[in-house]
Amino acid sequence: MKGFVYKECPCSRAGLLGAVEGGRAATCRKRHGVWLYRLEAGTDPETGKRRRPSGGGFETRAEAEAALSEVREQIRLGTWTDDRRTTVGEYLDRWLARRADGLKTTTLDTYRGHVEKFIRPELGAVRIKELRPGHIYAMLDVVAQGRSAASVHRVRATLRSALASAVRERLISWNPARDLEMPREERSRVTPWEPRETVAFLDSVAGDRLAPYFHLVAYLGLRRGEALGLSWDDVDLVRRTITIRQSIVHAARRADEAPCVHCGAVHGGLRFDTPKTKESAGVVHLDADTVAVLLSQQLAQGEERADWGDAYLDHGLVFAREDGNPYRPTWISHRFVELQGGVTVAKDPDTPGGERRAVRRVKLHDLRHGAASMMLAAGVDIAIVSKVLRHSTIKLTVDTYTHLLPGVGEAAAEARADVLRKERSRARGQ
Repeated sequence: MKGFVYKECPCSRAGLLGAVEGGRAATCRKRHGVWLYRLEAGTDPETGKRRRPSGGGFETRAEAEAALSEVREQIRLGTWTDDRRTTVGEYLDRWLARRADGLKTTTLDTYRGHVEKFIRPELGAVRIKELRPGHIYAMLDVVAQGRSAASVHRVRATLRSALASAVRERLISWNPARDLEMPREERSRVTPWEPRETVAFLDSVAGDRLAPYFHLVAYLGLRRGEALGLSWDDVDLVRRTITIRQSIVHAARRADEAPCVHCGAVHGGLRFDTPKTKESAGVVHLDADTVAVLLSQQLAQGEERADWGDAYLDHGLVFAREDGNPYRPTWISHRFVELQGGVTVAKDPDTPGGERRAVRRVKLHDLRHGAASMMLAAGVDIAIVSKVLRHSTIKLTVDTYTHLLPGVGEAAAEARADVLRKERSRARGQ
């Protein structure tokens, strides 16, 4: 591999230096200008293109020669990469465009939010090949201001995923976002409503048109978008099952949004999407009370359809607005919080007629947690609970809900001690 170092300075640009052997300009001895290197590294075996690594900005010949030697060694070992002077911002634009068709809408919106809000402002102008952990730590310090450790981890995960793709494309030889010392992420314990709080809420909203929706979420542990996306075609009241096939999600508004397949309109940020994960799609069994609620909902929706006549925009949804259009998930969450106002339960569960207190303020997703806690309190095996909730792994169920299992620690301690008691009795011949 042929390579050389050279100097650029005002003298060389002005043509003030004479030629020396080989036709190359003499090197200026004044202390100005910068040193550069250039290398002819042959043909890339993967692309078939000529490799001509170069670099500059060095203060001395020795620094330029050291850099040239380093590049030579990288090429010899097969670790040299050519980033084509791509910046982090430029690469992220390409990465997002390439991933657009393969990601769920909400995931893509999350990635875009991280890039535009945090990564591009702090790292966008850095050449991707020159990106180092120090740059990333500085960016994450900005993210951490007023935000949780979980938020810091999520932003770092987005950048790490993008840089992993850059490694596979051989733009960089290693991922500087991979082995970072991150703040400890504490998993908060879920504290859903007690059963009596759930009952009090459902009784309080019995006259609201969303009461059947909240019933399904509380009884079946459905996710918000799954319940909103539930289609009558996926409800079997005879076999007492529903099948989760789609979800309604809120996404960023885009100029190129596709029209709705049901009504032809653009819903402005609403998407009919697949369930959260592959495991999220599946059959959910219904209890008798929920069957009755769905029958009532079917009749009520039929009356609304008749009142609207031809103006009714049928999307086939179990839960829809009066005109048949889908609900916005964020509005449903806000409405749930509003409806909690004024709902009370007895302070002492044993004296229903005594002093009362307001139910604790919870999020809509806590109804799903509540369904899990009630199954566990009823003695349902945690593996079954995991299947009912359609978790991707039983570990997720265990990590989230083990603290809700009544007497698990005591039972484990007694079982362990019982083994030793039996062994001690056997040893003593008892």
